Amino acid sequence: MGTGRVLSGAGLAAVLAAVTVALLANTSNPPSGQSASPELRIPAALAGTPLISTLRGTEALEAIARLHGRKIDAVDAAVVRYAGGITVWIGASSSPLRAAALLWRMNRSMAGGTQGFSAPRPQQRRGRTVFVTDGLDRRHAYYQSGRFVLWIASAADVGEALEDLLDFYP
Repeated sequence: MGTGRVLSGAGLAAVLAAVTVALLANTSNPPSGQSASPELRIPAALAGTPLISTLRGTEALEAIARLHGRKIDAVDAAVVRYAGGITVWIGASSSPLRAAALLWRMNRSMAGGTQGFSAPRPQQRRGRTVFVTDGLDRRHAYYQSGRFVLWIASAADVGEALEDLLDFYP
């Protein structure tokens, strides 16, 4: 077995270990002691930029399915665009466990990087594991909050917008 294979396996094992920890941590209520809202909510602004457009429900689920090339396991969704090139995708699963499974599948399929995205890098933000990746000329971050999986993308750094999103969906 070549050295490259061993290093790839070690890297994959590290990503899978981080994903496992994230799944266990993020299936509970948010660490702030607040309960995750049972309703899908849309922030009016992120990083000081106003909301431009929103897709909800069936239209949003269909748009997300087109991005993935298949239907995702979600009961509701939103695709939200903000000024400044920020887009947020929110998938609402029927339970936190189903949301964890959705996050797990995304991480497993992206673990070594893909043609369009770099391998996700886990970061701790406000007691949550947030995964950061680059691709399609944008910076991306995604995480789970209760029964929601949230993905944010921006042509610029997602830092401030992600912090606002974490305030809204801790």
